[in-house]
Amino acid sequence: MCIKSVMMIFMISFLMCGSVYSDMIWSDEFDGPEIDKTTWTYDVGGSGWGNGQLEYDTARRENSYIENGNLVLEARREFYQEATANEFTSARMLTQGRFAFKYGTLEARIKMPNVANGLWPAFWMLGNNFDGIVWPECGEIDIVEMGSKAGIEEGLQNRKINAAIHYDTVDDRTFDPATYEFDAGWLDAPVDLDLDYHLYKLVWTPTEITAYLDDVPYWSFDITADYLQEFHHPHFPILNIAIGSWPTGYTGIYDPAGITASFPAKMYVDYIRLYSNPDTEIYLASDSEESGNFGIYTETTPVSKSLTYIED
Repeated sequence: MCIKSVMMIFMISFLMCGSVYSDMIWSDEFDGPEIDKTTWTYDVGGSGWGNGQLEYDTARRENSYIENGNLVLEARREFYQEATANEFTSARMLTQGRFAFKYGTLEARIKMPNVANGLWPAFWMLGNNFDGIVWPECGEIDIVEMGSKAGIEEGLQNRKINAAIHYDTVDDRTFDPATYEFDAGWLDAPVDLDLDYHLYKLVWTPTEITAYLDDVPYWSFDITADYLQEFHHPHFPILNIAIGSWPTGYTGIYDPAGITASFPAKMYVDYIRLYSNPDTEIYLASDSEESGNFGIYTETTPVSKSLTYIED
């Protein structure tokens, strides 16, 4: 099942009734011959994405494709463009402008790559008003990350995972380290997660965010505080394999020579599914990227790509 829309935006609110609660309302099963370009787009570039990542992310078939009913993200040790110094390529896929939601249960069945050492696969989300609203005021929800510096130090590279949120305690449309906050929950899985598929799940309600591995919860965060408005707006999913980071960052490896993971490294995604709860809202569009400056009372009001629902 994959709900699509063409040339319009839908918002679906699900009321609390037995036949609707926990229904699957959106999915990508990755059963087609090609990646669905009406759902997925790409962040392309090798600037490090604010983390000191070493890869150049591409939209090439070599780095993302459908194979045997799976989406495959493939990281490679290679120079993609002579003009860049990036020694790796990978993919960073997202549904911005096509699919976003607020509240619900989002899950993906994923077989992780062998991350040791230096790979950083993730299934995560950003607020749908990014990049019109500066990070982290847009909100970030990390459903699962793997390949951390802590995992490397403990010899648990393929077992230690985390979920997290990133936010700002002051809504002033600027990034201020003094008001930036995050919270994370960590889990040492009982098995290496690169050996088989596992279910990574986020349950998001108006009061709480909870992360699960294989239907077992391991981290929750109360989002009822007034300064956590980031988590009461729609978010869109992202899948990627990052490579390396700043020495103080997630992997702690900034020298390409320190990346010891085997290449090509592949992340297999069997499916992504969204289930409703009584407060779920889903936002769908063929594309919603605006360009230029628009405004009702001025010709210089900047706008940025996002999906918008206006309530009567």
